[in-house]
Amino acid sequence: MLPFALKVVWFCLSFTGIIACWVVLSIFSRAIGSSWGPHLYSIFATILQGIFCLGMVYDMNPFRMPKAFCIAQTFIIYYAAWSLTGVCAAFTFATTGSVLWPSSMIRTTASTLAWDNRYYFPILIFPLACLSISVPVLLKLDAIRPTDDLHCDASHPIWGRFLGYAGFSMLPTIPCFFLSAAAAYRVLQIHINNQRSQVFRTTRSYSRSQFSSDRHATTLEFASPITLPVTATTAPLDLETSCFSESQKGALPRLIINEDPLDHVDDMYEIDDPSPHVLPSPVFASPSSHQKSPTRWEATATTSNLDDEFSPRRQTTSIPASGKFRLLIRSTLQVKGWLTRIINRYSRRACPAFKIKPCTGYLAVDPVSDVGSADSSETLPY
Repeated sequence: MLPFALKVVWFCLSFTGIIACWVVLSIFSRAIGSSWGPHLYSIFATILQGIFCLGMVYDMNPFRMPKAFCIAQTFIIYYAAWSLTGVCAAFTFATTGSVLWPSSMIRTTASTLAWDNRYYFPILIFPLACLSISVPVLLKLDAIRPTDDLHCDASHPIWGRFLGYAGFSMLPTIPCFFLSAAAAYRVLQIHINNQRSQVFRTTRSYSRSQFSSDRHATTLEFASPITLPVTATTAPLDLETSCFSESQKGALPRLIINEDPLDHVDDMYEIDDPSPHVLPSPVFASPSSHQKSPTRWEATATTSNLDDEFSPRRQTTSIPASGKFRLLIRSTLQVKGWLTRIINRYSRRACPAFKIKPCTGYLAVDPVSDVGSADSSETLPY
């Protein structure tokens, strides 16, 4: 026989378990926003532990328990165990179904665990069906007999317990096991896909940032020198008047004009947009330069090598356009430069007083010794 002290300890654990079950599951029902599952579980757990604790009336000795009480205790324990299994199965169907067959609408936790009439089958129909099978079979076999235990149970034959909590309760666990495994696999796949998508987005954003930085570096590499903002108004070409001081002349932008008609005219016509490109003043073009401002605004002579690629005349402008567009512009300007040279060459032979100035776009009458002084020169449009 089992010692009575062990029976007392077991009774205390069962009784306090009932109280703890109600407290914990009440809080759990508030957390999930659904009360039917926790409350039903608490009710059936109270029935199961309550009928067990009632055996303390007979000192939890099955040999001292009446026959009717022993049979009632056995079947009540079986029914409570089947009902608890049905509640757990209903919860499993609700949670795994929301993962395996998600609805097109966004569902909250409360709506996922909301009561469904389909839960009547595992909670109500399944326990009653098991009870209707086990009661006649066990009563006919007279399997419920007292043994050295804490409560009455089917013991003769021993396989009669498979008709109770040890057998029928395993039937709902089989589909629940496969549903839980499938839901866990689905959740694992979702987490892996989310991690891959995060890595892909991170890599793509990093590639975009690298591409933007490379493009920015390329743009800075071909950027033109710092120039002063040019307003819509243009300064007069003749700055010999008294309205401009020498300091103002040095601060204003300048135009590079080549006096040699056979020089590289196409280089001075390179532009990257329809707006005119005004060259910066020497003061702002080179911060380290200590040269004085030119006294003549229009005629700033350039005597660098004509074929030098690093000539300031070639570096004053930059065309951040595509190679084909740049080649087309340069070809057009070269043809125009060749035509200008030919016209100047033959016009000087016919009339030395006329020549084409490519930077101003005007036919200028050069002063000659026998025509007049420098003040008598005039400029004619094409």
